[in-house]
Amino acid sequence: MFILSITYLPLAACASDDGPPEVDPLTPFISEGDAKAPGVDEIVRFRTEDSEDLWGSVFGSGEIAVILTHMRGRDQTSWFPFARFIAESGYKVLTFDFRGYGKSTGIKDTRMDRDLEAAIAYMRAKGAQQVVLIGASMGGTAVIELASESQVQGVAALSPPAEFGRINALTAVESMVIPLLLIVSENDYQYYSDARKIESAAAATQFWWLRGNSMELT
Repeated sequence: MFILSITYLPLAACASDDGPPEVDPLTPFISEGDAKAPGVDEIVRFRTEDSEDLWGSVFGSGEIAVILTHMRGRDQTSWFPFARFIAESGYKVLTFDFRGYGKSTGIKDTRMDRDLEAAIAYMRAKGAQQVVLIGASMGGTAVIELASESQVQGVAALSPPAEFGRINALTAVESMVIPLLLIVSENDYQYYSDARKIESAAAATQFWWLRGNSMELT
């Protein structure tokens, strides 16, 4: 069911004749020595504006890129099963570790905005014509904020807090005109209220309230 909304998001986005903004490619490099997980086509490393090196994994191919951002205390591998699923549907998918997680350099749980900016720039430099962002928890807050200023085509957030550190989803959605999908499980009381506040502040939103304690994405 969720994959149907991933397909819908780029098609429902507001049309623009301007195209994506000019991006200064961030000179990604491929690590040849690292073993790849099943379904991973490339293990990549790219650099942020403030010179942190982030490690990621690319699945599949296509002109529509889907970038998946992980929750606090987890890493990109938590997205691998879903990344493989999306890639099989014809999308090019990037998972990556925020700074301080996995092999990515930097201080954990800081400047996720710069990390995501670098990920978007990387995928555009690799030929993506459209970009959809999906994030969980703190990663969901990050994709909401960046979506409003990065000219992406759609964004989905799973149990996003309204604020995380310097990132504020409520402020970001006030000017957001692209499709936003919010997903919260019925027993995730901690973030249900925040998600409803985000929904109320956003102009174009779908809200999914799923049964149970966890979200099954495939």
